[in-house]
Amino acid sequence: MRLQLSRTLGLNISARVCVVIFQFINIGLYTNYLTAEQLGFYFFLLTVSYAANAVLFVPMDYYQQAHLLKRMKDEGGARSLLNLNGKMLRAYAIFVLCVLGFCLWLAEDEVMNALLVMLLALLLYIVQALRNTLNNLEYRNDVSVSFVQEAILKVGLFLLLLQCCDANETTLMVAWMVSLGLTALYLAFKTYRFHVFSNAKSTCIDVYEVLLFSYPFSIGAVCHWLQLQGYRLVLVPLGFAEEVGFFATLSNIGSAAIGAAALIYSQQFTPLIYKTKGLYTEQYLKGALLLTAAVFVVAFVLGEPVVSFLTSQMFVAFWPLILFGVVTDAGAMLIGALAIHVTLVFQTTQVIRSSFLGLLVMVVMLVSLLILKQISVMSIGLPLLISQWMVVVYMYWKFIKNA
Repeated sequence: MRLQLSRTLGLNISARVCVVIFQFINIGLYTNYLTAEQLGFYFFLLTVSYAANAVLFVPMDYYQQAHLLKRMKDEGGARSLLNLNGKMLRAYAIFVLCVLGFCLWLAEDEVMNALLVMLLALLLYIVQALRNTLNNLEYRNDVSVSFVQEAILKVGLFLLLLQCCDANETTLMVAWMVSLGLTALYLAFKTYRFHVFSNAKSTCIDVYEVLLFSYPFSIGAVCHWLQLQGYRLVLVPLGFAEEVGFFATLSNIGSAAIGAAALIYSQQFTPLIYKTKGLYTEQYLKGALLLTAAVFVVAFVLGEPVVSFLTSQMFVAFWPLILFGVVTDAGAMLIGALAIHVTLVFQTTQVIRSSFLGLLVMVVMLVSLLILKQISVMSIGLPLLISQWMVVVYMYWKFIKNA
């Protein structure tokens, strides 16, 4: 058993190292082929795309992951959850057609962008939901392979598109979408092979039950989306696309570093939070803080040479922005664990309160920067960082209080 766990951990670490390498290659490519302004518009489109995830897809996945193990035990599989997803996707298809019709009527030039952002949202959900399902059923090796597959395809497809298309934000989005689609096929094949959805017994899930469970997460996800990405929706239309491009690109390097470490950590230990009904949460948080400190030190020491090596010269002056990415995404790792904990102890309203707190702090700080005319590449991250850790402190205080 120990040998098997050691091999699994080794594969996960190797996979994440490979993913980070290709993420950095991808950053190096698009910072050399796209201008900072084009990157600002790219991140703007990504933010619009995440709206569907925040409102619908993230809450749905919280529900199905919280009920996955029970369904597998009681029914021998998770076909009832698959059927529930079928209903949701049919409703989403109707929504997409309505949005496209609206764009054809009022803004024909935006039809392609609207289609891209809605398809990206769907592909992100499918891939993430399948990964979470396989990971919680302890098929971690296959999940690790899927991350490597996506990272390699994303780079390869972008290079391929550059041979026949101009380099712009659309080229970058299409490369990612195709890589997500191919990764989804791989993950779907794995769920078929492991008979995750092949049980004969399948009960009908009450949609009202799903809505009652999920609405706090929907509100929370929308607030979280606006808290961490809403600045793009405000600043890009106001003419700060270049500043957004610089900040988002460099903070993403830090996010990639902490994200790789966090994913290895969460793949190994998040299932223990579910299995112990929250008893493991405290240990998880302590380990996550140690992991954050280690990544921060490495990013501080190696940040400038890494940015100099990966990107064009105009990005180097702003290299400390990678530290914003490390610390902000570390907060997301802690919040994710605490959010899982509250689902298990049926205190989901805490998600709403903490999310409103984070959004409120971010809005007040961003508006203050706009009024004082202090928006700059280096100041954009302050509202994100401070609001994120206000949420961490609040949720941890509630966790201790109710322990």
